[in-house]
Amino acid sequence: MNKLYLFDIESIDESIVKDGIEFDKEEIEKNLTLFLYPDDSDEAGNLLRIYQQYFMVSSGAQLILKDMKEKKYDLRKMYEHAVIQINDTHPTLIIPELIRILKEEKAIPMEEAIEIVRKTCAYTNHTILAEALEKWPMEYLEKVVPNLVPIIKELDKKVREKYTDPKVHIIDKENRVHMAHIDIHYGFSVNGVAAIHTEILKETELKHFYAIYPEKFNNKTNGITFRRWLFSCNQELTKCISKTIGEGFKKDAKELEKLLSHIDNKELLQNIENIKKQKKADLAAYIKEKEGVELNVNSIFDIQVKRLHEYKRQQMNALYIIHKYLEIKRGKTPSTPITFLFGAKAAPAYIIAQDIIHLILVLEEIINKDPDVSPYLKVVMVENYNVSYAQKLIPACDISEQISLASKEASGTGNMKFMLNGAVTLGTSDGANVEIHELVGDNHIYIFGEKSEQIIDHYKKADYVSKEYYNKSPVIREAVDFIIGEEALRVGSKENLERLYKELINKDWFMTLLDLEDYIAVKDKMMEDYLDKEKWQKKMLVNIAKAGFFSSDRTIAQYNEDIWKLGE
Repeated sequence: MNKLYLFDIESIDESIVKDGIEFDKEEIEKNLTLFLYPDDSDEAGNLLRIYQQYFMVSSGAQLILKDMKEKKYDLRKMYEHAVIQINDTHPTLIIPELIRILKEEKAIPMEEAIEIVRKTCAYTNHTILAEALEKWPMEYLEKVVPNLVPIIKELDKKVREKYTDPKVHIIDKENRVHMAHIDIHYGFSVNGVAAIHTEILKETELKHFYAIYPEKFNNKTNGITFRRWLFSCNQELTKCISKTIGEGFKKDAKELEKLLSHIDNKELLQNIENIKKQKKADLAAYIKEKEGVELNVNSIFDIQVKRLHEYKRQQMNALYIIHKYLEIKRGKTPSTPITFLFGAKAAPAYIIAQDIIHLILVLEEIINKDPDVSPYLKVVMVENYNVSYAQKLIPACDISEQISLASKEASGTGNMKFMLNGAVTLGTSDGANVEIHELVGDNHIYIFGEKSEQIIDHYKKADYVSKEYYNKSPVIREAVDFIIGEEALRVGSKENLERLYKELINKDWFMTLLDLEDYIAVKDKMMEDYLDKEKWQKKMLVNIAKAGFFSSDRTIAQYNEDIWKLGE
């Protein structure tokens, strides 16, 4: 039996929340667990995050030690009874906190405490994005966790005694503490979450650490729970699969591959298509009720739902929509109607994310009200996107948008959920897209854009200039100029639209314009291929059949086999 523990304090006061999500971030006792990931655009928000992290890891550490005491385990052999998986850098304070408790409360010498913790903790890296690799100013830690500062300084001292390279030190020259560096030096395992992501960690982002600790590095490709993302949210497809290949796939997801022997079964292919149509109808009814928007269930459902971030490039999808809109206005209509669906959340202080959302809403307003265009295109950004909404969107999807800049998406799990439900991936060679591509083959996925190695090289040489792409391509220039054109400004905010426009042509840190023309070409090809009914049905079946690898059961088994070693 597994237990999930939720830690809280009695002084939490929900009445301090004002309009929206505004609240006094300095009233720590009243808001410590009130919001996950509070706005950290100011010092108070940063300090609150550290308070939250420390509260959770200290509570977890105390629970582990309490359990060990009750079971009469030897604390000096903690690593024989417990493994602490540090899931990204947010729980890193568990390392100095455990060392502190062992040293101060259990009278274990510092050197021994460090070794106990080193053998107990393992680190999962979920991203190479700088904002997620936490670096806390020492002055913040001195305010929130002064009891841990001497230990962190001691851990850094020990690293400096062995390694002169400042790239692997814990405390940098700006007196910031690199949390991932603590995890790598003082844990026994470091894993990425997709094959290509782990290779990027070893070859570039964490290269200096890989040179020191090659034995620590390993890969554990993410997985999803089929119990939610197939059996629960798509019962019709589950029944269809069971009828075709039996119930075995419910316990061993790899058995989905048995579907491949039925790839020429026209009745099965038609059934899968019929289920997709039913799910589209269900989603359309839900959106009509929630958003007041009518969808054409006979259109292609092109869906991009995920966290809204520049690297995930919702802005590139928006530029494609602009391109299609302008084509229709010139008389070139698409071969079949297309419904573009977006769902996302973003940090409230993330300004460019707000601008991208604003552009999508502007396009929704313009396109959905244009009688010349609306029969062919529809744009909807659903409100309050969450797991419940995802369970309706994902089974209804035809085209799964996985268009992050190559090298930036560690894995992704939406890509897995979509393929499991018979969507076909349109994506870059990034994250788990690479493994999806390997599994389904060239004919059942649509890949575009430059590869990770090329992107990493662009960053290294600093040779990407978005304005050059803007100036040399009439297609790109027309789409980007639309953002500040008369039609967009008539319904949108000049400030938001101009800021996004300037971002794209002057910076474009995540290289939207680099891949845009290839994205347009490949996506247009995908739209054409959709018209070949049997061909598309087979693409759906192959994606479902090959999704078994991405079961979280496989992922967890690999964590256990290589890292946790439970039951040994």
